Amino acid sequence: MGDTYNRRSQLGASRRRLEDALALHKSQRWIGSTYLGEYAIECSLKSLICYEERKNSFKETRGFQAGLQGASLHSLQKLLKWSPTLQRTIELDRTGKYKNAWKTITSTWRNDELRYSDKQGNKLESQKFIAAVKKIHLLLLNRQGE
Repeated sequence: MGDTYNRRSQLGASRRRLEDALALHKSQRWIGSTYLGEYAIECSLKSLICYEERKNSFKETRGFQAGLQGASLHSLQKLLKWSPTLQRTIELDRTGKYKNAWKTITSTWRNDELRYSDKQGNKLESQKFIAAVKKIHLLLLNRQGE
């Protein structure tokens, strides 16, 4: 399987999880789509952090070395702190498109009831979430020249 902390592995996983999220969304599997959409953002953000720090593995990054491990590895808010350029992009976004997309993703993902739900979910919420994921995912990949 290789090193899952490797930047290229994270980047590839982000693309596959987005594809999975879109396929689940198309199949009206709203909760699963949301779950995998968040993972697409998580993986692409870890890859961006590696890219910005010129590291090949997330384990080599300042965040990981400072204790960003275990469950905190899945916190988008905690990961965001290790990408100052992305933070600035979101904070200085005059159009609101990145701010709103980031808020949609992080507020939906923090909802444990949603993540661990046995329900089908909601089509409109899923559409809003997937649109936000696509917007932020593209931004994260563009920042890495991908």
